[in-house]
Amino acid sequence: MNIAEELQSPMAWVPYIMALVSIMLSSLAQILLKLLMRHQQALNLSLLGRPLFYGGFLAYGISAIIWLKVLAKLPLVVAYPLVSLNFVFVALGASIFLHERVSWQMIFGFALIFSGILVIARG
Repeated sequence: MNIAEELQSPMAWVPYIMALVSIMLSSLAQILLKLLMRHQQALNLSLLGRPLFYGGFLAYGISAIIWLKVLAKLPLVVAYPLVSLNFVFVALGASIFLHERVSWQMIFGFALIFSGILVIARG
C-alpha cells in the first residue's frame, strides 16, 4: 500500500499536518533569526536582550517537539523529504518580510521540490 492509499482515512492526515506545522515553525525561526541578525555586525551578549532571539529559538524548540511526534508516526523515508519544504517556506518568507528577490530559477527549483515530494509519496 502506498502513501496515497493510506491517506484515505482522515486521521491518516494528522502526522502530515503536524509535519507541515513543524516545518513552518522551523522556517519562521529562520526568518526571525535573519531579522535579528540583519543589522548585527557580530555575535555578542546584546542578542540576549532582543525578542527576536527568543522568538526564533522558541519557534525552533516547538518545531523540534512536534517533529519528534511526526517521527513517531511516519517512516523516516517519508517524513524527511518533507523537510525540503523549508527551502520553499523560507524563500517565501524572505520575499515577503525581508524583501529578498526570488528568481524564476528558484521558482523552478521549488516546483522540482514539490514534484520530488509527490514522487516519494506515490512510491
